[in-house]
Amino acid sequence: MKRRSIKAPRSRDEDRAPQSPAEISSYRKAIAFLLCLRRKPMPLPKLVTGVALCMTAIIIGLFPMDSTRLFAEGPAGNPQNAMGNAPCVWLSPVENPDHTLNVQRTIESLQKNGFGCQAMPIAAKPPYGWWDFQQLVAAADKAGIDTWAVLIPPSEGGNSLPYATDYVTWFKVLAKLSLRYPHLRGVNIDDMVQGISPKTFTRDYVCELYRDKQDINPQFLAIPTAYDLDTALADRVTGCVDGVWLWWVNLETSVGHTSFLENSRLAVNGRFPIYAGVYAHSTSWHPEGEPSTDLFRRTLENGCRYSDGVVMWNLSLLDSDPLLAIARTFTAGGSSQYAGHCGESYQPASSLEQHPAGK
Repeated sequence: MKRRSIKAPRSRDEDRAPQSPAEISSYRKAIAFLLCLRRKPMPLPKLVTGVALCMTAIIIGLFPMDSTRLFAEGPAGNPQNAMGNAPCVWLSPVENPDHTLNVQRTIESLQKNGFGCQAMPIAAKPPYGWWDFQQLVAAADKAGIDTWAVLIPPSEGGNSLPYATDYVTWFKVLAKLSLRYPHLRGVNIDDMVQGISPKTFTRDYVCELYRDKQDINPQFLAIPTAYDLDTALADRVTGCVDGVWLWWVNLETSVGHTSFLENSRLAVNGRFPIYAGVYAHSTSWHPEGEPSTDLFRRTLENGCRYSDGVVMWNLSLLDSDPLLAIARTFTAGGSSQYAGHCGESYQPASSLEQHPAGK
């Protein structure tokens, strides 16, 4: 895959807007100073107006808005809990007879079951095609449902069409789409550190992708997939991701799940959020079937308690699926102790440090 070179630093002589909160604050203070320099005699009405402008500028300069926090917040409000306050649904598609995605039924099913967040892979053909995804994003935005795009990595064929493994273009296109549809919450790169994928997703490339989307819409988030999160991986992605989806792959037991999440938090050390991934369907390594209802419930509870939110893989929206009934208990008004509060109790957003991209 051809890649662009990393952006060269801007010239100091190049006209540009302030880039960081500290720089913005400096500009505000300079404006306040200039406004207050004027000492020429003036009529009383103009004097009163001038004093008011001067005091406003000084207040803005002394108490600048935290722009990094502003940019991190999106439709869900809480920048720490980007999955929302109930588990987010990685869709098991509802199809039309021609295999395109039945967007109306999908949205109706999400609303009926109380889910406010969905994730959908973009693949080569329906129901996961690019056209299907755009229709879903438009309908979900109108319904107030957050959507996550999932891009397929090189290790799984990289067949997210039409841009395939040109992830630079994908990030730009999706970030621009999020300006039109603010509930397009972010993008996930699946299995970013598995198989051959790390050859593509070097730190420099991941940081380039992050800066590209930041330039277009800082509220649009980038959160890749991982199955193990140690200090080395946390160091590698810090400053260039908005979090990680961390998947528990044992569909037989939840023993060790709590320590798995807590040890990952220690490795990350507050540098970015961790969202627990929970399987709701059979997998290639567990073809026997989906997890038991008891295991599914316990992994959801662990995820809601010990991470910043939960995403559920391939959850069926059919009423006959017993796992759907379990998932519903975690939505607002449900019977779970974490109903409507998933991911809220572990760590407050204010405790997170801000890390500039590429540093």
